[in-house]
Amino acid sequence: MCVMDDAYAARLAAAEPPGPRPFGELLGRLVANGHVPSGLATGLTALALEGLTVAALAYDSRAVTPGGLFVAVRGDHVDGHDFVADAASRGAAVAIVERSVPVAIPQVIVDRSLLALAVAAAWWYGAPSSELGVVGITGTDGKTSTARLTASVLEAGGWPTGIVSTIGGRIGGADETRPPHATTPQAPELQRALAAMRVAGDRAAVVETTSHGLAQGRVNGVRYDIAVFTNLSHEHLDFHGTFEAYLAAKRSLFERLAVDDRNPAKASPGWPRTGIVNVDDPAAGAFVEATRRAGARLLRYGRDPSADQRLLDVNDDGRRLHVTWDGPAGRHAAALRLAGRFNASNALAATAVGAAIGIDPAAVIAGLEGLSRVPGRMERIDLGQPFGVVVDYAHSPNALKVVLDELGPVAGARGGGLIAVFG
Repeated sequence: MCVMDDAYAARLAAAEPPGPRPFGELLGRLVANGHVPSGLATGLTALALEGLTVAALAYDSRAVTPGGLFVAVRGDHVDGHDFVADAASRGAAVAIVERSVPVAIPQVIVDRSLLALAVAAAWWYGAPSSELGVVGITGTDGKTSTARLTASVLEAGGWPTGIVSTIGGRIGGADETRPPHATTPQAPELQRALAAMRVAGDRAAVVETTSHGLAQGRVNGVRYDIAVFTNLSHEHLDFHGTFEAYLAAKRSLFERLAVDDRNPAKASPGWPRTGIVNVDDPAAGAFVEATRRAGARLLRYGRDPSADQRLLDVNDDGRRLHVTWDGPAGRHAAALRLAGRFNASNALAATAVGAAIGIDPAAVIAGLEGLSRVPGRMERIDLGQPFGVVVDYAHSPNALKVVLDELGPVAGARGGGLIAVFG
């Protein structure tokens, strides 16, 4: 069991609704979204609905509390339908299922429990993303560093920002130091984090948005304002099956920028819907086209001459990463405290977010330079030693090769060598 930091846990706890909510509200949303194709299931009639309320939401029967709603989700190894009886024994008031289960508890049959779970989560926590400026970042690599750089730019621009990230979330300035494994959490955890940000006074949220989270509907109900694409390579094909399906999942983030019934315009913060695309990546065209079809503003970044935020120069002197770029606001430079020349691209993505919402270039630079570290991501360790130390989460042969290719020339330019410790 994960033990969370007191401050972070307290912020999450503050996001829980104060009392029971009418189940009829949720049922109406499920029907309106087409998730209840065959009507009501056993034990749930119009009479039964009258006065039915739920006091909590769970998709793990062990977390069910009296009066709660249990959503039975089919997983790769465990089927939640096998635990409806356990949920009922713990006091569940109603269950959402994909098939009727012989248990004496009202049940609603839906087409896909995972999608219904996302609707339930957004309903239970009061659609928190409707009151936040939400930046979604997707791509094979660079999501975590880009998320931290973007959050730092937003903070410098006067937007208190929460983060949902692989290396831990941030809510109201409190960091999660022992995060769960999943980058994009299941819908209830994601919506609870967004609700906690709203309660804690954050005005924006940066969400690492994975292809798994998109394909499984975990982020359904999140109202994105800005989508960022970093890059695409052949990963996660064990889950998606084909590269085309992998690309389509990531592209769907940009399709969610469309102003429609799922994601209506927000009175606040009033950010323009924007797709931000790494134009240097071979897959960029698919994301450019998705942005245009969504009717969103398009901003490109990279070395390509078509880039709105165009990278001009990058130099790593072993202590700082010096990045120079050109854009509509003119030529600018920043000295990042991050290692790795590829972080220049991640930094440009963050500058594009700043440009999209009108943050002053000086504040953008301050945000980039103010980020002291991204834990475990080309992280410089400086304790005054007469040599450089970098820690990186290089978990594959290719990732380790990229790190060595990046750091070898830096060490050589300083007249030294490179020692790699891995395993």
